[in-house]
Amino acid sequence: MFYSLILENENGDKIDLSKTANQFIFSSIEGLNPPAGTISTSSYAGMDGSYLNNAFIEKRNVVISFSMRGMSIEKRRQKLYKVAKPSRYIKINYQSPLRDVYAEGYVETCEISNFEQTITGQISVICPDIYWYSTSVQIAEYSQIIGAFHFPFPENDKPFPLGVYNTQNVLNITNDGDEIGFTIIIEGNSETEIAAVNPIIYNTDTDEYLQISGEILNGDIITITTRTGNKTVTLNRGGVVTNIINRLVSGSTWLTLREGQNCFTLRAADGVKNLNVKIIHRNAYLGV
Repeated sequence: MFYSLILENENGDKIDLSKTANQFIFSSIEGLNPPAGTISTSSYAGMDGSYLNNAFIEKRNVVISFSMRGMSIEKRRQKLYKVAKPSRYIKINYQSPLRDVYAEGYVETCEISNFEQTITGQISVICPDIYWYSTSVQIAEYSQIIGAFHFPFPENDKPFPLGVYNTQNVLNITNDGDEIGFTIIIEGNSETEIAAVNPIIYNTDTDEYLQISGEILNGDIITITTRTGNKTVTLNRGGVVTNIINRLVSGSTWLTLREGQNCFTLRAADGVKNLNVKIIHRNAYLGV
């Protein structure tokens, strides 16, 4: 079975811990399973049992044990120190026969044995974000005109479409991982100054919605992220990015993608046909 483990720092420097035995080779990885949950309860007064106060999942701790063999061990040890620096950002790229994922965190320790015949080491990484994310991205897109231009060209003289009209304001996307937030990009595209007014993204399965109040001008780009710990609403107008979370309409929900098929509709008080909307999603897994 094939497994791959590559560490990457904030500068893009990488080190492969899954190479052949004459380089680095990892022997075990802790932290691939779902992190532990914390359950807080309180007892009833004079009654059996207890009631739940809250429940949440702890941060992820990835511990990588490895060995170093072959020649030039000192050079490889210094290279490892350059990539895995304590308290600094690290990206863990992990590939198994069924998953190609990554997790992001900060190096807690990087320890390597010295003056021994077999050189071993251990790296501990604390991941505040508890998920493993797929390296591939899924995109659901709405536009009044959907591109149909393609290569190769037809080999005959029959007409072929360059684009087709979209008559349904529907975005469908499949989540093959755990329930997670996502990114929404709304772009105004019209021949007039005001492209749309009060756009709303509506989840047809849960009746939840997320609405932005006010006008969207031609060329405006609104980016909404709904991931836990990273919930933002920003407006890019003429290259100037501002926080517009105050334009969220009361009753709006930070939408998430449930496991399986998700269906959203796009609405607006005016100008929905002038909007280009993308839903960008990575599958997220508590355990791999």
